[in-house]
Amino acid sequence: MIDFDKISDKDFIKSQDYIVDKTARLKQFLRKHQLNKPLYLNNWNTLTGNTRYTNGTFFRGALILRTVLALSKEVESLGFWINNELHEKSSGSRNILIDGLELFHFFDGKRPVYYAVMFKERLRGKVIARGDSFLMTENEEGYQIILYNEKRFNPQYSTDELFVQSRKKELHFSLKGLEKGDYQIRTFRFDSENGGLYKNWGKLNSQYGIDKEIIDYIVQTSRPAIELTDESIEGDWSFYSLLNINTIHFIEMRKVI
Repeated sequence: MIDFDKISDKDFIKSQDYIVDKTARLKQFLRKHQLNKPLYLNNWNTLTGNTRYTNGTFFRGALILRTVLALSKEVESLGFWINNELHEKSSGSRNILIDGLELFHFFDGKRPVYYAVMFKERLRGKVIARGDSFLMTENEEGYQIILYNEKRFNPQYSTDELFVQSRKKELHFSLKGLEKGDYQIRTFRFDSENGGLYKNWGKLNSQYGIDKEIIDYIVQTSRPAIELTDESIEGDWSFYSLLNINTIHFIEMRKVI
């Protein structure tokens, strides 16, 4: 449904709810014919690049997380390929495949879907606030907040620094009515620089190839950044976050006992 030769962002926004809408239509069809069966979504994807280069440079952490959150309410389970190698072997093709999502690269490197699902599984408690760019829950330990800057555009523009910079988002929050007390606040930042495998790979590339030492270093350093702060909250708390394209910030506010 996507024409990569087009340049308008509007053409790519059409992909936003495609999988969710298609799943809803299938469930409607099953109900119409009195077929009460669980659904297991095995092969699926979000907007992605159609070449290895654009697939790698187009960071899509927020795209995947938003889709996972929406689909998890509609199906029994979501399927993923373990890695690129098995996915390509199953199809008998060495070309890029866009019919499914892989958790790992050709080696131990974690692809963005790994961390997107990790954040989804980490989320606990009752949803107490929700918006276009955030989701907040409350649980027995305190609060959790997910922030995201979901952007859909032609993946070919991922290498245009001015284009990428112009689509950053600054979010300001003022939380009121929080339980008073001391909190340890840990913030995970997941973006193309922190957890995005492809950029680290590009920084250490060589025309003479790379060995296991370099690969191990890329794998070890390609992970979300963590910040840790202490806050004494008297009911209200304000903060702001600057998010790059398709960035995820996952904030945990743990009440100190």
